[in-house]
Amino acid sequence: MMPKIPVLETARLFLRGHEIGDFENTAAMWADPQVTRHIGGRAFSREESWARLLRYVGHWQMLGYGF
Repeated sequence: MMPKIPVLETARLFLRGHEIGDFENTAAMWADPQVTRHIGGRAFSREESWARLLRYVGHWQMLGYGF
């Protein structure tokens, strides 16, 4: 059975688990040097962003918690 990923919602914020449809925006964000400047120091390739997205989803699937 897959763990239920919580959804957090307030008047100004909506947080949900990652979905495959998030990939293009995720890849664009991690490719931006301004975003990664202080997080690892370099932009990520699309392949690295894909692996990151899979890890995020996999944490919930395998461990029941994650980003």
